[in-house]
Amino acid sequence: MLPPEKPLGLLIYTAQHWIRQAIVSRARPHRLSNHQFWALSCVRRAPGLAPGELGHWMLLDPPAASRLVAELVERKLVEARPDREDRRRTRLFLTEKGELLAAELQAIVDDYQRTLVRGLTDEEQRAMRTGLSKVAENLSSALDAGADRVAAPHRAARTGS
Repeated sequence: MLPPEKPLGLLIYTAQHWIRQAIVSRARPHRLSNHQFWALSCVRRAPGLAPGELGHWMLLDPPAASRLVAELVERKLVEARPDREDRRRTRLFLTEKGELLAAELQAIVDDYQRTLVRGLTDEEQRAMRTGLSKVAENLSSALDAGADRVAAPHRAARTGS
């Protein structure tokens, strides 16, 4: 017999599944992946992001962020311009084609956000943001600590300490 309450981890997993499905089903007609959808939304909201900043926001490692940007550039939705102050860096901007698509996608984002919080008071939304932020930080810290535990013996073996 299943317990009367779903464990919090399972609830988060279930919500994540439906969140992903809500976007994937609406992005597919535009031939966009989930990551491409959110990248366009992010660049529209914050023009001039560096690819690394976009990757950080989307929880992507640098190679994955680089591939994502390359896909969007290839589709002529985003352009990567040299940073005016540091020529080694690039900044991301929507192309005209990207802006038109991102403006259309904004209606999906707005509908998605309304659906996501339907029935939640402002106080409940704040509590969820706080709680989910703590959960994410807890898990991130635990993973970092686990990586440190795994790396420590290897460092010791290499350094002889």
